[in-house]
Amino acid sequence: MSAQEVPDDHMGDVKTGAPPEATLVVLNEPLTLESGDAIERCACAYTMYGELSASRDNVVLVGHSLTSNSNVREWWAECVGEGDGYALDLSKDCVVCVNYLGSPYGSASPVSVDPRKSDGGAYGVDFPTPVTIRDNCAMCKMLLDSLGVNGVRCAMGGSMGSMLALEFAATYPDFVETMVLIAGCGRHTDWAIGMGEAQRYAIMSDGKYKGGAYAHDDGPNAGLATSRMMAMLSYRAPASVDGRFSRTSMSEFKPAEEIELGIRAHEKETKLPYFAVESYLQYQGKKFIRRFDANCYIQLTYTLDSHDVSRGRGDYFDVLAKIKQRALVVGILSDVLYPYALQRELADALPNSQLYTVDSPHGHDSFLIEIQQLNQVMAKWRRGECVDTRQGVPDFTALESSEDVRELREGIKRLREELTTAELKRERAEAALRAALDPAQNISASASALQRSASVGSALNLPGVILPANPSGSETLRLPVFGKLSIDNDNSYAGFAAF
Repeated sequence: MSAQEVPDDHMGDVKTGAPPEATLVVLNEPLTLESGDAIERCACAYTMYGELSASRDNVVLVGHSLTSNSNVREWWAECVGEGDGYALDLSKDCVVCVNYLGSPYGSASPVSVDPRKSDGGAYGVDFPTPVTIRDNCAMCKMLLDSLGVNGVRCAMGGSMGSMLALEFAATYPDFVETMVLIAGCGRHTDWAIGMGEAQRYAIMSDGKYKGGAYAHDDGPNAGLATSRMMAMLSYRAPASVDGRFSRTSMSEFKPAEEIELGIRAHEKETKLPYFAVESYLQYQGKKFIRRFDANCYIQLTYTLDSHDVSRGRGDYFDVLAKIKQRALVVGILSDVLYPYALQRELADALPNSQLYTVDSPHGHDSFLIEIQQLNQVMAKWRRGECVDTRQGVPDFTALESSEDVRELREGIKRLREELTTAELKRERAEAALRAALDPAQNISASASALQRSASVGSALNLPGVILPANPSGSETLRLPVFGKLSIDNDNSYAGFAAF
């Protein structure tokens, strides 16, 4: 598809709330989150296409992107139909797409009714924070269980949807048969986290944000529009944007103010050229504020940042190696948000995977633009055909995926474990020596060494220390939802290193 033919946005003229084809239910039980909070009477919006089979195991669970809704036909229409030429074959599949927690399109979110409030008000800033990818998987599983589903034939999705699919397969390995992971990653990178933080700051620095306690009809529109403009650039690639606009200027001058956004321009703004790309981004920002909510956007970006399929489960590559389902990974060479190296990393680590490479100039959004190509590839793969087109990783995106770096990282890990083991042996030897010299110190010294051994073992996931796939509510076992904790020399928390 040429740059001139690229659609403006994958979503049409939609409004907040569940889309017309969706079903809105309330889960029978409270949804307990990883944070320890629980959502009572949790609203869950989902859209279903096709029919459940007699064995009730023909479900294809589709995860949508960050700002989409559960209406798959809205953004992947070419993939839905009857016959094996469609990736989602409604003659065989029962397709289910569940709206994410925190999204304004039906499921529990800052704009949905808070059952704890007697006045029927919305959650707003009181919505539980953070909600993780794993929490969304728990909601999906509760919904599927309530529908009597016995198994998921395939978990699939693009971008954020691929993160849901991977986490769902890892969390419920006996429930999921295959997975399709498009333009995603196994853990959210610092680059992507930084993108999200810059967008959140754009919203929070808007004077109308008011710490999230803004009026629904007088929200931080300027901040939300600016956030969307930033995001749109990360969804595309330089060649795509340059090819579409070619430094074209608009016939009119720049507007002196944006009434809709409440923005007053620089006093000499009207004397500057008005590039078409500027007008395009402003249009996208204004369009977005009519279909989205600022608190919802902030919540969803936090959800993205929580994504790490290995969190609480052990070494990242060891965890991926244990995900045995047949998998198709799709990477986009021009993706600057989730570079191709991340998909190559997934495909290399997952033991039963193929990697299909999309060579498109349109960046991350190619998974919504090159839909016909993706439909053909996914349909072939689901029929059992080989579609692997694995390519080498460009030098400027290799980083974490290069073999040299991986070997170095594994070597550092081994050295750390050896040093930790040596330190523990030293402490025990010193404790034994002190006990021999002063038997009264024996009990306290031994207890101290054992306590340190357990603490270090939990932090490093050493052999013999078992961390469950889904950590319990015990604070002693709970790992941080975001990143790793920095520890001072006195073993006190120094704050989050990646938050």
